[in-house]
Amino acid sequence: MPEIRISQLEPDDSEGLDVVYALYHAAILRSEQRPEAEFRALIQRPDYRFVVAKLDEAIIGFAVSWVPEQADFWLFEYTAVSPEARGNKIGSHLLLASRQLIGIERTALIEVDANTGSQEQAKRLEFYKRLGCRRLAGLAYLLPLDAFGQPPPMLLLAMLHPDVPSVPVMVLEEWLRRIYSEAYGKGLDDPRLARMIDPLPDEVPLEVL
Repeated sequence: MPEIRISQLEPDDSEGLDVVYALYHAAILRSEQRPEAEFRALIQRPDYRFVVAKLDEAIIGFAVSWVPEQADFWLFEYTAVSPEARGNKIGSHLLLASRQLIGIERTALIEVDANTGSQEQAKRLEFYKRLGCRRLAGLAYLLPLDAFGQPPPMLLLAMLHPDVPSVPVMVLEEWLRRIYSEAYGKGLDDPRLARMIDPLPDEVPLEVL
């Protein structure tokens, strides 16, 4: 396959954004999608990064990340690769390129569907496992989107140094509160926050997938 280039999508690239949205709309589970206008507006926000994979000049994959200011973490929110280009490690290149762009010293958090028996989802989790991502054990992650129905059961994965065995619950709580309020515009009194945090121990183990 010809060389694939990874680059950041600029906010004024409306044609590129059209391609990215088409991939997003086709590949991401509907209940996990933002409304179209809301998704398109993310590229204008200074705390979002759009990274694309190109074959020649055609966009064949993308990744969208939320990057909060003055934080020790970031959120790998969406990624998709066109069907004809899958199997070429483009997804891993997008994640690793996003991590390099944002800073490898930050913890990467990744929203992903829980494995409910689907072979496709098992492959996706295996993909993240190979990249060194681990599950925040005991956290039943609740994606704060409801425009297109209730999202499925989800996990929140973390990519950080393999010698780190756990995350203090107070740190995780701060991450979740910022994700809800800043990335998704939800109130800090959203009851889903307490539902996620209250059952957790003081130290939340990081488990191999």
